[in-house]
Amino acid sequence: MVTTRCAGAVLVVLVVTGCGGGKSERVFETEDATRVAAVRPVAPDWTWPRAAAGPESDPSASTSSDPLVVELKRRMALLAENGDAANTWRDNDKLGNLAVGVYGSAQDAHEAMAAMSEFSRGWGKRSGAVTKDEQVDDLGDEAWRLWVGGSGTQVTYHWRRGNLVVEAHVHCFGSCPSDVDAATRAWVDAIDTAAK
Repeated sequence: MVTTRCAGAVLVVLVVTGCGGGKSERVFETEDATRVAAVRPVAPDWTWPRAAAGPESDPSASTSSDPLVVELKRRMALLAENGDAANTWRDNDKLGNLAVGVYGSAQDAHEAMAAMSEFSRGWGKRSGAVTKDEQVDDLGDEAWRLWVGGSGTQVTYHWRRGNLVVEAHVHCFGSCPSDVDAATRAWVDAIDTAAK
């Protein structure tokens, strides 16, 4: 009987902590998306509007026949999304978009990352010259950044933390800092700190 109770206790510990007995991964909730999406752009020597304009919406996106949009919608429809939040900051020189999604599992978040990354790369190639498309090692899980030139400099970061997916996008079309990526990364780091 003592052996049975000990074995049962070990099973409970393994289920709660995982087989390795290490730290379990945080599970994000819908309210986390709202909290993280509220992190306004910050960067040294680069002033952003204090208030968000709210998320940008594209009324044609729901009925779009654009192959990139259709494929993104098809892939995202297969996933369990528990909630999302987005905000936009804009002035005469720049635009900052922040979108955060909470998925039913880390696997669904991984699949969402793949779909969004493919969409962003396709859109970047179509709208300008992709100058960088690279993995980022020191930011969450599966992080990468995309630089697009053309009508101003655009920098997009995607990353995941467990079941949370974040996209931060800056488009500088007016007066820009000398290093738009470094300025964008300051905001990305503030977002990631809030996510942690």
